[in-house]
Amino acid sequence: MKSAPILIVDDDPGVRHLLKEGLSAWDYQVVEAQDGLEAWEILKETPVTLVISDWMMPGMDGVELCRRIRSHPFPSYVYVVLLTAKSQKDDLLQGMEAGADDFMGKPFAMAELKAKLAAAKRILNLERSLEEKNAKLQDMYKKLSKTQDLLNKDIAAAAWIQQSLLPNSGAVYGFRFDSLFMPCKVIGGDIFNYFPVDRHHLAFYSLDVSGHGIPAAMLSVTVNKTITSMPFHEARFFSGSDGAEYSRSISPQSMANELNLLFQRTETVEQYFTMVYGIVDRRNGNIILTQAGHPYPILIPDHGKARLLGSGGLPVGLLPDAEFTEDLYRIEPGDRLFLYSDGITDCLDQEGNRFSQERLVNFLSEKRDLTLKDLMRRMGEELVHFRGDPNFEDDVSLMAMERFKE
Repeated sequence: MKSAPILIVDDDPGVRHLLKEGLSAWDYQVVEAQDGLEAWEILKETPVTLVISDWMMPGMDGVELCRRIRSHPFPSYVYVVLLTAKSQKDDLLQGMEAGADDFMGKPFAMAELKAKLAAAKRILNLERSLEEKNAKLQDMYKKLSKTQDLLNKDIAAAAWIQQSLLPNSGAVYGFRFDSLFMPCKVIGGDIFNYFPVDRHHLAFYSLDVSGHGIPAAMLSVTVNKTITSMPFHEARFFSGSDGAEYSRSISPQSMANELNLLFQRTETVEQYFTMVYGIVDRRNGNIILTQAGHPYPILIPDHGKARLLGSGGLPVGLLPDAEFTEDLYRIEPGDRLFLYSDGITDCLDQEGNRFSQERLVNFLSEKRDLTLKDLMRRMGEELVHFRGDPNFEDDVSLMAMERFKE
């Protein structure tokens, strides 16, 4: 099998004949040109990867031929050997600057030429190997890009589903609700909700799944659907010590216990989640609240100082024998209650300072006269301004509930 053709360029027919004889004996295909102009036309039409050219020729010399070769986008590298009687350093530098790969003096020895061609073949084979690897990488890149496009579409669809599960701003049972949600990625592990559970009671919760991205979002959606699908219609009611009516099956403590059994960490699923879950009585504003490792809810009264609610507790799914407690509070007309994730309090600015719980409490207190809708907007702006970047390291969520004034 013949090797790739070699183009020999020389205005001396005797030199071309000598080169052709030797190259043919070494099993090379040979293409001839008598000057640089003819060689250039051949190069544009013939797949040549190795050129042996004289330096001094009429019309177009070897140096100019090198320059044209290097400026043209040939599909493969063209290796150029210049034949020259020149030996001055400046002349050789001129040839190298033009793009020559090697030089051979005139008169030349065929043994020297054979050695130079062997070196050229090694370089060309390396270049060809790199081309093949680059082609494979390009093919892999195209496939990965296609896969990434499909994945982005799936993530966007998942984000839409997750967003659709979040509650809209609204009012129910004498309470007004609004919220802020800024995931650190397209989808996140924070989720919150509120809904009536019977004719007098309203449930509300906020949870934050450990980790970020798709796994956290999948678990948050699953927990959300589990909570909202509990059989509340089978609830049995009892009277508390304060005379209010409560439901045993929907008590926050019971909910935390049930979820802890359902969503225990395993070797394959190591996620857990923090949560605040509460039930409020529309008739008197009594709230039963369970805190499971989640940040303390903030109560901003219509008059008076802000308070932190809850009694701590372990995250849900962390330990199978975790115990959860309930606390009783009252939200008066005009009061506001805020549930939030640690993506707010742990938000860092460019110097590494935390936004902090204290700063959040102060902000919510100072902006007490704003409507909930305006307050959520200002909260988002405040966090972006504090961080100095609209991208967050953790999901940011905040849900607000306000009891109507009578």
